[in-house]
Amino acid sequence: MMRLIILLILLQSGVMAQQSQPAGGQHGNRSLRIHRITEAPTLDGILNEQVWRDAPVTGDFLQRDPSEGMPASEKTEVLALYDDQNLYFGVRCFDSQAEGILATELRRDNSFGNDDSFAIILDTFHDHRNAFLFRINPMGTQYDALITEEGRVVNQSWDEKWEVEAHTDEEGWSAEIKIPLRSIRFSASGENPTFGIDFERVIRRKNEFTYWNNYRRGFSFRQISQGGHLTGVEVEAEVQLRVKPYINTRVLTRGQEERSTILLGDIGLEDLKYPLTSSLTLELTANTDFAQTEVDNQIINFDRVSLFFPEKRDFFLEGAGIFDFGTVRSESSTEIKLYHSRRIGLSSGQAIPILVGGKVSGKLGDKYTVGFLDVQTDDFQGKPGDNFAVFRLKRDLFSRSSIGLSLTNRQAEGGDFNRVFGVDQNLVFFDHLKLTGMVSKSFTDGVQDKEWIGAVGGVWQDDLFDIGFDYWVKEENFEADLGFLSKRGGMRKYVPHLIFTPRPQSETIRQFRWGVRYDNFRRPGDDRPESEMVHILNITSFQNGSTFRGSPHYQIEDVKADLSLPGGLVVPPGHYSWWRLPVTYAFNPARKFSGSFGYRFEPDYYGAGGKRHRVQINPVLKLGSNFSTSISYTFFDVQLSGGEAVKFHQVNNRLNISLSRKWLTSTLVQYNSTSDLIGINFRLNYIYRPGDDLFIVFNDFRNRSEPVTELDRSLTVKLTHSFEF
Repeated sequence: MMRLIILLILLQSGVMAQQSQPAGGQHGNRSLRIHRITEAPTLDGILNEQVWRDAPVTGDFLQRDPSEGMPASEKTEVLALYDDQNLYFGVRCFDSQAEGILATELRRDNSFGNDDSFAIILDTFHDHRNAFLFRINPMGTQYDALITEEGRVVNQSWDEKWEVEAHTDEEGWSAEIKIPLRSIRFSASGENPTFGIDFERVIRRKNEFTYWNNYRRGFSFRQISQGGHLTGVEVEAEVQLRVKPYINTRVLTRGQEERSTILLGDIGLEDLKYPLTSSLTLELTANTDFAQTEVDNQIINFDRVSLFFPEKRDFFLEGAGIFDFGTVRSESSTEIKLYHSRRIGLSSGQAIPILVGGKVSGKLGDKYTVGFLDVQTDDFQGKPGDNFAVFRLKRDLFSRSSIGLSLTNRQAEGGDFNRVFGVDQNLVFFDHLKLTGMVSKSFTDGVQDKEWIGAVGGVWQDDLFDIGFDYWVKEENFEADLGFLSKRGGMRKYVPHLIFTPRPQSETIRQFRWGVRYDNFRRPGDDRPESEMVHILNITSFQNGSTFRGSPHYQIEDVKADLSLPGGLVVPPGHYSWWRLPVTYAFNPARKFSGSFGYRFEPDYYGAGGKRHRVQINPVLKLGSNFSTSISYTFFDVQLSGGEAVKFHQVNNRLNISLSRKWLTSTLVQYNSTSDLIGINFRLNYIYRPGDDLFIVFNDFRNRSEPVTELDRSLTVKLTHSFEF
């Protein structure tokens, strides 16, 4: 099987090599020439200064939804300026019903699902793949993200220094945006530098999405290859050292019958950032602290695979898309990720002290992207520290494709090791056809053979069809200590799918999504699949933004040994099949009261007479811009054949109170009945200047499953402050 995967990868590469230029893979044909200024505008959200009156104006946005290619229902104007240090964008969003403008969000990097918004996407290397995304709402709230490989990886935890002020009047709303050139990487070479660029405006009450250039439904806004051009940025990249230390103090209370309270204090280097070149950046961290990181949501796991939890720590999120390798996703989660940074400095959710870490990432020339990371952890629970190293190199092919290699290494102080080397490809042509491939080998101390993993896939995806397949195989002894594998041991899986997404001529319904997907998972040498699932897709998206999903699944499970489920339930060996019958309705997100409701019934769950009910209630309430709350409650009622019914409760409730864009609080209350765990996480974030914060974090976790409640409580105060040279 591994030889077959390698052959398919070589064949894909050969097909691509014969195609000198993918059809339709270039930028759009619209351009905006930026205007150079010597006197910066005052940021107040009002475009009334002479520098704005002298700047060229662009507009004429076109709809993607609800009517592709039609002029936007409301006029939008964009202006662009620059000086030696900054880019400036002015935007005027006219609105014939200004009283209907929606703006409720004050928290940075949170969804603008309830709000009107305006976004800029900047491809500063003009490589048609990677970009910086900046989004604002009419209150001037900021969202920023790093886009890698046209949205294959979206890192919304990337936070850089940029400023915005917004203003609302009877004609609509306007904003002034200031983006320091040192906050974005770009090439300093070339006599006529050009950036890729596009703009998006969302009018939420109409559920209308409009674009300056990339309005076609077969592409997303993140696919910058379809954007336009920003010309005339004629400045040298500024080399500047930024040092960001931190100081914190912490009070900890832990234990059961005998509880102890200790006071701790610490200082360290949150981040040191230095541009080695205009496009290659060095970052260092020492005695790293992640006290401000949000805790993971509680999840009751009924699946036969491990759960994937995303990375949330800032140091590892910066430039994370560059390092991404060997990622295979299922319908709703990640199954394989051969580099997953949560394997560094974390053990079962507990923090392992990081002594020092370094990272170099960025572009080498016009075609190569490189990333190198090295982290040393301290001793933990009697185990010596480990050194973790990651190297990633990618070369751009044609307008939207790439090939690359990756190397990860975990080296223990005691001598044992795990190394993984691999190559991959991401080929795109004919606008919508994507071919992917990956093959990798591990080298583990004491293991000699059967250490390969490989995957191939292809998909045609436009606004009417989504047709594709994925196939991956893993040998018995392959291990990736720096990666995530949903199942251990040897395995192989193939997943074909066919989806049809028509748009009826209707004032109520925007689009249907009908199709079928088949998952077949088996162990090597086993004639019968261990797991099979037929997904029948039936989704209706309405013009007002709400969605109905009623997608039955037929599931087959072959259990070889006793299977343990939450609550002490045990499934004996056997061959089982049953239907999963779920329905979900998600309300229009523009409403003050929105959210979703779902119910799933599974008759004959793991045997005749078995059953499983699942109820999910996720209300979201937004009362203006200062208060919002979302409740995620899941109820399970499970009964195995011949057994008693067992009930489970899972709660993740979030309360947000925002006094302003600088004073933000969030409170997460969690409950998991399987472990009888109650948790509270409170975070106060005062952004006293862009990029620098004061955090006050309170955690209280109580495990009541023991005869005496186990307590883990902490109060942390952390201050960061940047120095630039």
